[in-house]
Amino acid sequence: MRITLFDNHDSFTWNLAHDLGRFGWTVNVVREGAWTADHWVQTDALVLSPGPGLPEEHAQLMDVTAEALRRGVPTLGVCLGMQALAVHAGGTLRNLEAPLHGRRSAMTVDAAAATCGPLGTMWEGLGPSMEVGHYHSWVVEEESLPAGWHVNARSSQGVPMAMGHESLPVAGVQFHPESVLTPQGRDLLRGWGEAAQRCLAISASNVSLNFS
Repeated sequence: MRITLFDNHDSFTWNLAHDLGRFGWTVNVVREGAWTADHWVQTDALVLSPGPGLPEEHAQLMDVTAEALRRGVPTLGVCLGMQALAVHAGGTLRNLEAPLHGRRSAMTVDAAAATCGPLGTMWEGLGPSMEVGHYHSWVVEEESLPAGWHVNARSSQGVPMAMGHESLPVAGVQFHPESVLTPQGRDLLRGWGEAAQRCLAISASNVSLNFS
């Protein structure tokens, strides 16, 4: 599987690239501003990296996010990437009273299929709670998410920590799975990649059936 990692000029991007590469997938990092239409031909699955600022300040990030959803590309948004998914969908963000930078906290996970969608198997075997690392000051307003989107992990304060779409192969995590502060982060990334591969196989099978 060929994964394109869209880099929002963040220092954590290469940690993500190295972790995803551990599982045998080809990872191509493309920096914001360098994306072209040709990159879609080389992209089986997409990861939207963390980054500074707000999604609206990253015009190409929002364009790539919109096109990924239009194409049905299996996508994972990390931190800023999850926020971009939410904003594209019509959701809103809110600023935390105190930034969470280099902090670890526990979150609870609802891994029911109805809340996770096609990529829901990424949570299998991780348990109903996880310790995760934070580097953010903005979060998604759960009530602002439109129909089809579901929050499936929350902090002890009820802040959305992960979300997915009920029918599209798209998921987002507010925390950093590539951080040492997230002990099960690599397991989650492997689970996402394997779920993405299953989605691609189903899509290919459906195309074959349509032409048979």
